[in-house]
Amino acid sequence: MKSKEKKLSDFEIEEKTSGGAVYEMGVKESKRSKAIRNIAQPLMDKHWKHDVTNLHRIYKVAEYLLKRKNRR
Repeated sequence: MKSKEKKLSDFEIEEKTSGGAVYEMGVKESKRSKAIRNIAQPLMDKHWKHDVTNLHRIYKVAEYLLKRKNRR
């Protein structure tokens, strides 16, 4: 009888084959991006009028606010 092999997702393959530092860096970037999106969402609801320029400005403001929030 042949045993069924468990198929790994792309994320699990990347996790197992890459070094710990690469994986850790990806997790940090993911958390940073999520924090920026969470800050930008209320700004988008209020100020985005389906204009890409406004979208870029909102994300720049959100990045600044995140950086400012993390200051000591």
